[in-house]
Amino acid sequence: MLSEEGRASAEDDRGETGSVERVATLIPSPHGGEMARLQAEIAALQHENGLLQEKLNAALDGTGICLWQGTIPTGELRVFNLQNFQAGDMAPHFDQWSAKLHPDDRAHAMGSYFAHLEGKTPFYEAEYRTINPQGGVTWLWDRGRVVDRDGDGKPLRIMGSHIDITQRKAYEQRLAERANSDALTGLLNRQGFGKAFAQLQPQGAGALLFIDLDDFKGINDQLGHACGDLVLQQMADWLRLIMPGSALCGRYGGDEFVVHLHRDVSSHGLAQLADALISRMHGYVPKPGCPQRVGLSIGIALWEEEPLSFRQALEVADRAMYEAKARGKRAWYLLQV
Repeated sequence: MLSEEGRASAEDDRGETGSVERVATLIPSPHGGEMARLQAEIAALQHENGLLQEKLNAALDGTGICLWQGTIPTGELRVFNLQNFQAGDMAPHFDQWSAKLHPDDRAHAMGSYFAHLEGKTPFYEAEYRTINPQGGVTWLWDRGRVVDRDGDGKPLRIMGSHIDITQRKAYEQRLAERANSDALTGLLNRQGFGKAFAQLQPQGAGALLFIDLDDFKGINDQLGHACGDLVLQQMADWLRLIMPGSALCGRYGGDEFVVHLHRDVSSHGLAQLADALISRMHGYVPKPGCPQRVGLSIGIALWEEEPLSFRQALEVADRAMYEAKARGKRAWYLLQV
């Protein structure tokens, strides 16, 4: 049993405890209030981020520009807007991106990227091709710069943008083909032939045929230029048919054609090719019922060891062609260097 004093003390304690409990129910916990405030701030930031993302997509919509970020230590890649790409088109890791690079472009793209990471260039920039699993090729223009480094200067994050330039590259290719090809015959023109000849840089034997159409002016004068154009187109078709697939064939200008052979070249093989062309033209009738005929004079420059430049080969073949004309036209003549 408790004494009177003890009961009074116990009642006082219960009263004070009850009072504290009542206060606790009226005043919120300071921790709960802070959490609610932080949650409200997060919600506001998420809303603001969503609005900014909408504005970004609206601004970039139709431009094709795709923004990306790379976390350099981990290799993680993140894309912020897909634009004309599909979700599966974007590599999520640097290793996967590098594996998609076209073999002919890998050294250039990787070299530019790592040169920037090492601080050698103010930014990374490259045009390159990627290959998808189905073998499709996409051209990209890519540019970025490091935006975050650690205390030792090592790069941590890089941000940039890329754009699909496949259509632009196709257009440039078409323009280049037009600039380097003859509109009438579809063969290489003088400029295109010279470029292609220089790019081959073959070793060993090679040959250049310089072909001139005999009495072609009479076709234009008597039968008209439309008929003359048909003769030139027929000549181009014969070159495609008779010459090896590896040969460069071009219309040098007017009624002159050139052919460069750089594989399995021999004087016997060249003679057979020249004879085949002359035979085709000998039996060709430009217009039914017309006695006008066209012949071929072919000059051949042949070299077996030291390769010639196009200008050097053309000078030799030109001399050989005039020698063929001097021998009565409708013939070929070979000069070996």
